[in-house]
Amino acid sequence: MATQSLKSGKTLHIQPLTGSIGAEARGVDLSREVPEDVAEAIRQAFAEHLVLVFRNENDINEDEQNRLAALFGELQPLQVFQFLGAMQASITFNPGSRIEASNDDNAPKGSAPVQRNDLMALGLAGEFDGWHVDNAFAHFLPKAAVLRADVIAPVGGDTCFAGLTAAYDLLSPMMQEWLADAKAVYLVPDGFKEGINIHQYGPDAEERFDAEYPPREWPLVIAHPVTGRKALFIVPGYVAHIVGLSRPESHAMIRMLCQHVRSASFIYRHHWQKGDLVVWDEVFALHRAPDDFMPHDRKVVRVTAGQQVPTAAS
Repeated sequence: MATQSLKSGKTLHIQPLTGSIGAEARGVDLSREVPEDVAEAIRQAFAEHLVLVFRNENDINEDEQNRLAALFGELQPLQVFQFLGAMQASITFNPGSRIEASNDDNAPKGSAPVQRNDLMALGLAGEFDGWHVDNAFAHFLPKAAVLRADVIAPVGGDTCFAGLTAAYDLLSPMMQEWLADAKAVYLVPDGFKEGINIHQYGPDAEERFDAEYPPREWPLVIAHPVTGRKALFIVPGYVAHIVGLSRPESHAMIRMLCQHVRSASFIYRHHWQKGDLVVWDEVFALHRAPDDFMPHDRKVVRVTAGQQVPTAAS
């Protein structure tokens, strides 16, 4: 455990939860404003561990969740929902419900849709158990997401995280060299627009959405903006093609890399307890929620903050 005695008189304890990703942060009072030296120490621990767990004996409320999220940037919806006119940075997940953002008359208007040419999504979300980062096809991703559980299932309902820096480190030197300048194409996955109930945003919402989110390229090897560590950026369910490879070569390489990032060596699985808050990096850590709690109820609330883009390592 790393213990820091800070100028404000506070003491922050950081206890790693695995050898590759995740740590528990102790000594932080989120019921009041967080001193800047404590906030900076939290941000440094976040950069190192990618997932931080804050445990409390009492229920956590929305204000405390928002206070934690604000340490990492301005609270804001996912970029997709911002485009559609959403104002709230929080989303509530209930079993079987759609994900919806607010319907705003000021939602931006788009132009004609962009063709997806002959690129086809691989449907890897099912094959790879739903591992993802949110909206990997968008112009930017959140810096951080903070999750709290309003209703904890009596069994199951954990949240899992996979560290992409550790995934890169355990690639062979030859594979690291090959991937250094490679890029992958990302698409809006099949069923995504239906999942957010796109037509609630107006009769031309799907046309505007398609115009805003054509196929997008991201580098396969990216660098963390604070630590400089390299990471393997590959997102099942969103990635469709590796630039420069034939279709069979690309599909085989994508499957190999997606299998690699979900290795147990890179995973932290969080078992929810009353009063928990979990914050994770939305670019450098994949996440998933196994559907192993049914038929019990489970309700979690997520808040997103800040902006970042996957940037190629130099």
